[in-house]
Amino acid sequence: MNSHFMKKYLFLLILSLLPFSMSILRGLAEQGGYEGTSAINPGNGQEDNQGDLNSSSFLENSPELDTGLSPEQLKKILKQKEKEEKKRLKQLEKEEKKRKEEEERKRKEEEKIQKEQQKKQPGTNAATSPLEKKPGTERVYTVSRILPAIWWNIDPSQKVSKLEIVLSEQKLYVYQGGRLAAIAPICSGTKDHPTPIGRFTVINKEVLHRSNKYGCFVDSKGKIIYANATVGMTPPAGLHYEPADMPFFLRLTDDGVGLHGGYLPGYAASHGCVRLPKSFAQDLYPLVSLGTPVVVRN
Repeated sequence: MNSHFMKKYLFLLILSLLPFSMSILRGLAEQGGYEGTSAINPGNGQEDNQGDLNSSSFLENSPELDTGLSPEQLKKILKQKEKEEKKRLKQLEKEEKKRKEEEERKRKEEEKIQKEQQKKQPGTNAATSPLEKKPGTERVYTVSRILPAIWWNIDPSQKVSKLEIVLSEQKLYVYQGGRLAAIAPICSGTKDHPTPIGRFTVINKEVLHRSNKYGCFVDSKGKIIYANATVGMTPPAGLHYEPADMPFFLRLTDDGVGLHGGYLPGYAASHGCVRLPKSFAQDLYPLVSLGTPVVVRN
């Protein structure tokens, strides 16, 4: 009687404890599965840390935890997130590569333009050739070795009323009436041969004038050997003297100072005359009359 009662009591006790034991076992099993998901990204230390952060934050904040997702389902979700992140990073790398290629292309184009400009020889028509000439329209000339560009807005039906030379700026300002019509870079005289300052008028014009003071020594092939020769100097053997060309000459003084087309190095370098870009001097020449006032100032 007592033995039978004890067996029955133990059996009922086991049945009452069975649900509690199953819940404990289920909790331990789920905890083991979740801990396993934190190592789904094997690799270097940085990737392991990133995997731990992603998995832990995702598992702690995910609303699916309460729905009873299995560890396999959680792994799939994390892998999907990693796949999307890798895709986003790949897109960013692609965009960055495209941006760098575009910058490199622009840099090469700029270098090409600079090399083409450097190949042009100073004082040639190629270096100073204007755009298509249309009287009365604005044109910009690119002059070799000169930074400032020429600005031209001349009315071809109207004569020039005044020329103003500013030595400190190395620029010529052209006026028609009271209107500024053109601007050009110049090359004035050096300290040893300064351009005279004051008010002058154009007293003579000559399309192809040659200097009666300065010139150069050239060889039999016409190559300039010495560019600073003066009248009366004895040339070395095999060389001869040639006077300096001054095309489109506008004389200001009796001793030979005037405006003419010539070489512009970008600083004051002449013997007193005012050099202009050749193409600009050619266009300006027919618009300047004898007696046109010219102001030279610092």
